Amino acid sequence: MYQSVELEITDRLKNTNELIRHISNLENDNQNSDLIKIQKGYLFVSLYSSIEYTITNVVSKYLEVLAQEQLKPMEYKKYLLCAVLDSKFNALIGSGKRKLWDRKKEFFDALFSDSPADIDDSVFPTDGINISIKQLQDIWIIFHLDGQAVPDGFNAWVLNEIKEHRNAIAHGREKAADIGGRYTTETLKRRVKDIEALCFHIVLCFKENSNIKAYRYTGSV
Repeated sequence: MYQSVELEITDRLKNTNELIRHISNLENDNQNSDLIKIQKGYLFVSLYSSIEYTITNVVSKYLEVLAQEQLKPMEYKKYLLCAVLDSKFNALIGSGKRKLWDRKKEFFDALFSDSPADIDDSVFPTDGINISIKQLQDIWIIFHLDGQAVPDGFNAWVLNEIKEHRNAIAHGREKAADIGGRYTTETLKRRVKDIEALCFHIVLCFKENSNIKAYRYTGSV
């Protein structure tokens, strides 16, 4: 189920490592042009794309697993119902005063239904803002995942750094060369290793929780 995500992560990080090697070769040739700084800056865009791809796609795969289980809504752990019944929540929130009570009844009909839950695997339980440590922690809570949202030894500041630099470049607040010029190649190599560890940790946690069916309600949360 998760193999396609792992293969794509590997490919994306391979591209990032190729960029790092290219930058290193240019520096070894004593070149110190703005092009090197630009490439270093855009490395943060590449790293962030790997993070966003990983978490959005692994959540989608997990919801596919849940859909295949064909469980009734009340057979899922409580916070998972936020995703399982997402369409019913949206209908309730978006209803006008005239339809409000009908939508409330429909919500509870769905909640206590004996039919399998109709799960949308495109649901992504965040506020729509760029991926941050807070969002990862929220996803861990909503999906009742065992373990930590980040691997041992991972500094949450690194994720914030990558997110902020990516946004600064993407939204025009700073030039890639200005950001890239602040970093040595060795520091950037460590950032790549950090994000590689984070991405594969995320996949592993979802995979393990799928295997033990951690999403099923067993009388305790």
